[in-house]
Amino acid sequence: MQKTLLVIVALLVFSNAQNNVRIKDVASIAGLEDIQVFGYGLVVGLAGTGDRTQTIFTNQTIKNMLKNMGIELPDRHMRVRNVASVMVTGTLAPFKRKGTRFDIMVSSLGDAQSLEGGTLILTPVQGPDGVIYASAQGPLATGGYDIRNRGLTHIKKNHVLVGRIPDGAIVQREFKFNILDESDLSLALFSPDFTSAVSMAQAINESFRDYLSPREVVAKAVDASTVLLNYGLIVRDSVRSNVDVVDFISKVENVNFAVEAVAKVVMNERTGTIVAGGKVRISEIAVTHGGVKVEVVNIPEVVQPQPFSMGQTTVIPNPEMVVEEKDMEMVVLEGTTSVSDLAQALNSLGVAPRDVIAIFQAIKEAGALQGKLVIM
Repeated sequence: MQKTLLVIVALLVFSNAQNNVRIKDVASIAGLEDIQVFGYGLVVGLAGTGDRTQTIFTNQTIKNMLKNMGIELPDRHMRVRNVASVMVTGTLAPFKRKGTRFDIMVSSLGDAQSLEGGTLILTPVQGPDGVIYASAQGPLATGGYDIRNRGLTHIKKNHVLVGRIPDGAIVQREFKFNILDESDLSLALFSPDFTSAVSMAQAINESFRDYLSPREVVAKAVDASTVLLNYGLIVRDSVRSNVDVVDFISKVENVNFAVEAVAKVVMNERTGTIVAGGKVRISEIAVTHGGVKVEVVNIPEVVQPQPFSMGQTTVIPNPEMVVEEKDMEMVVLEGTTSVSDLAQALNSLGVAPRDVIAIFQAIKEAGALQGKLVIM
């Protein structure tokens, strides 16, 4: 029985119209990077699923917290299972002002069984520079459960050692980006590509043609990922000075241009998944695929005793080896074959999904794959 080819899961074939994207979807103003923040805190209110006694840093944190509140507690009385030590992580986006909120993730640091139903107590979060930028607090949403009944029954849904607190962090200190310098504005492509950078610059210059003389350009590609913007040309006289830098950036971000990408075939050997771009082409080549299947089948044999021998009927194993070799046809692919044509050809051969990876590797070795082969 032939198997339908289930690989080539995403066939990314785009038309020229679909290649036109907004600049803000594939690039950003240089200097507008996100800031990753983190902190150490405690989650309380757990139903006996917190850290155990041997997690020393949890007990020490609880003791220090209570001491700051004026409560002295001997170590021998520290038997708390409703508390867990956690790491708090989040991403602080640019232009987040003081008092605004953002989401955070809370992950167990000790040997807690579950963070379900817990509440994070006030935790300062800091950036890579050691400066505290926000504080986090609130109830966790784990999206699952972990039920255990004295080791006899264990029912679990999702991962309950990580929780999320929507809008759980409040910005306490703004990060100074200093990027809206009118004399030094540039765009950075998420995926560097010389062709895309040149196309982006041309599209920007065309959109601002009314502000420029025939030989002037407001955008210039300097490398595969950077396009410089000359805002000074837009506001060089009083008539055009009403276009401030924010309006200029907004107009630039909404310009459409043709983005380019390297022809790639990405394969995941663990899952048998193949994702191929629409620009991948295959030169003329002949493809055939076959295999030998060896299967050991156990056909038990019943042995009856001799009459009047007082013996017993027994069943003995009788293994039998079955060897099956598939006869496959050879398919010739013409030049400039697309990935879609290859998928149809492999379907006609009845190739199993994981065998396609070996075929693609062989096509690459034969020099017929016009693209980059990436194996994850």
